Amino acid sequence: MWKTGTREKSGLKKNTGSGIAGMGIRFFRGQKTKFEHEHHQLKEIARIVAKEFPDETVYLLTNVLVANGELDCVILTSHGPLILDLKAFSGTIHGSENGKWQVETKDGVHTLPNLFLQSKIHRQDFIDKMIMICRGHFPHIGEINLKKIGSWAYFCKGSVYPPGQIDFRRVKWFRVVTAESLPEKLRFTDAGYTLRPEDMDAIVTDLHLQEYSFSTDKEIKRSGAGKPKGLFGTTRRKILVVAVIIVILALIIPGINLLVTDTATEAMNTGGVLFQSVSKDTLKSSSRPSESSDALAYLNQLRKQNGKKPLYFDERLYNLSIVRAKDMQQYEYLAYVNPRTGTCANSLKTLYGLSADENVVESAYGQWNGYTRGIERDAIDSWMNEPGNKIQLLGNYNSGSVACSGGYCSFLGLNNDRNGTECQTGPSGMNMTS
Repeated sequence: MWKTGTREKSGLKKNTGSGIAGMGIRFFRGQKTKFEHEHHQLKEIARIVAKEFPDETVYLLTNVLVANGELDCVILTSHGPLILDLKAFSGTIHGSENGKWQVETKDGVHTLPNLFLQSKIHRQDFIDKMIMICRGHFPHIGEINLKKIGSWAYFCKGSVYPPGQIDFRRVKWFRVVTAESLPEKLRFTDAGYTLRPEDMDAIVTDLHLQEYSFSTDKEIKRSGAGKPKGLFGTTRRKILVVAVIIVILALIIPGINLLVTDTATEAMNTGGVLFQSVSKDTLKSSSRPSESSDALAYLNQLRKQNGKKPLYFDERLYNLSIVRAKDMQQYEYLAYVNPRTGTCANSLKTLYGLSADENVVESAYGQWNGYTRGIERDAIDSWMNEPGNKIQLLGNYNSGSVACSGGYCSFLGLNNDRNGTECQTGPSGMNMTS
């Protein structure tokens, strides 16, 4: 069960940045929050959590990158993680597991993506990441228990989700909450295991999140963080260095082979697992939001040169474009429509915050040598050198995104020229290079 503790008048505890796991809230992020409503909601959530858990350390994670987009907020307490999808609406919410979602506000009715399916996808993406972290740092928890992670939709104060739309007795991981209902929901959530401070540290480290001060928005540098230990760094790194030196000596001096074989074998067996660990940390396979934003800035320079208005970076389009690139990589095709599943950018858009009335135009790019540094610009340059692609990149859009995975890239432009979820057709807009 979640601890309730006693209430505090101050609400939000100060993050001292001391580096010692103590009581209070520590903030971590993948990238800076771009939307004002998210900042206000995060502040609201922090105050609630500080009141509910005054006697323990809580980690508040924001903009966590997962396979199919970003998680707005993840709360880490001793009782496990909780995912929150932040929505900037206040009103009466209607939506079920498979139906349409809408919110009735004083300004009218707003169509939303299917929040249940969206939460389900994000939850599974996060569980996949947690499984790998669990295996490496806290296997005692058990992977089966990670399936108890909740993924909730968080709306502004005053919102109401009428009962009877989803059977929460059967679907225990999903809820629709507000600032008024979140405290009570937190009290009756039980993940079935305990996260220690060192477990939380392992999570934020493996998710590559940066600690920051919520009040100043500045990064917090922990003393000793990132500094190598000893002559060559960590013990595991020393083992790897020794193994590599032994192999090099064996190659240079053939006669030494018999002398070093046993030592090299033992060292490589001990340190060999590090090769995979290092490669995961140092080799990238897909575009981060910052790289997608930089690529769009480059494209905007080219659009300006051609008398076109710039496009603003749309996080929804980034999430969709990275999914499209990963889909082409996984199924090994270069086309607007997946030949096996029949999905396309327009058919998937409502899962990522876009409405059926918003039209998505795509250009696709592929290269045989996989993901390389600067592939986003390479894709743009290639598109601009081909007439059909150039027309699409210089189209009449309001926003856009360029994202790559493996050797595949997707440009998405957003306008309101056509309604519906029909898939794009035609050969223009695709380019494969060697």
